[in-house]
Amino acid sequence: MIRVGPLSAIPSILREFCVDPDRLLKDFGLAESIFANPDNTIVYRTAGSLFKACVRVTACAHFGLLVGQRSDASGLGAAGFLLRNAPDVITALNDLVANFDLHNRGATPFLEVSSETAILGYEIYDQGVEGADQIGDGALAVGWNILRALCGPEWLPVEVHFRHQPPADAGAFRRFFQAPLRFNAARNALVFRSSFLGKKVGGADPLLRHHFQQHVAEMRRYSHQDFHDQAYRALLLLIGSHRCALEDLAGHFALHPRTLNRRLKDGGTSFRELHNRARHETARQLLRDTTSSIEAIATLLGFSGSSAFNRAFSRWEGVPPATWQKRGAG
Repeated sequence: MIRVGPLSAIPSILREFCVDPDRLLKDFGLAESIFANPDNTIVYRTAGSLFKACVRVTACAHFGLLVGQRSDASGLGAAGFLLRNAPDVITALNDLVANFDLHNRGATPFLEVSSETAILGYEIYDQGVEGADQIGDGALAVGWNILRALCGPEWLPVEVHFRHQPPADAGAFRRFFQAPLRFNAARNALVFRSSFLGKKVGGADPLLRHHFQQHVAEMRRYSHQDFHDQAYRALLLLIGSHRCALEDLAGHFALHPRTLNRRLKDGGTSFRELHNRARHETARQLLRDTTSSIEAIATLLGFSGSSAFNRAFSRWEGVPPATWQKRGAG
């Protein structure tokens, strides 16, 4: 499920292209009124299919970008208001990563920090959903708006990464992001100077933050995402950052590796099973959606070399990765 808050501009943008929103939305069992309440939710796959249809009827290849441009932290509900009242930028971004799943179960943001740069990215769990490229573009635009609001007008990314191939005309992307663009990247991400992370958030209200912390905690109490699902989604994220050992997953949940193994066993699975499943899904995504070489994908997934990756993929799919890719990523 995904909260419709960040998608609320869809009907108005359709009208700008002289498209009747209700007529299009009806094909998906939706009505325009669902976008009137930002707390309403729709199925993530439905959102992706809707984006694909919007591109088709408007002939606008950057429709997702347009939608994301018109959203910001407020579209994320309580989690968004919490981060807007954080004491500094790094706390705000950690809030975003920690609480995003309350409103969106189809993807997750991630934050990676080095001495010079920081990366705020958006990882879709199932890249096979229709319109994944549009969703990713919109998410990066929302992230850009959030960082600009947190850091001030002097903030700009160093580089912006997109998983999809370059569009025929990247002008809309260049004008909005105001930074070098890199397509066919491994992940959707905004790269920026890490010095911004320590910046104080202007207008942050500690009392409001305390209120929204309590509200988010209450929402979390009623969240029923099971640990098996959480662990699998975390592994998908860790694989993308080259950290996917048992110890890495345990550290993600602040658990001892033995405790993690026990919780997975109680859920009827194991780290090895989840790890193989996550590597399989990530391999399919990269082969289908990017032009990365077999060697590069093998390295990203933690294999000792392309031969080991070829053997594993052949066990999963019955054919080597190059053959699977040539068949059209069926």
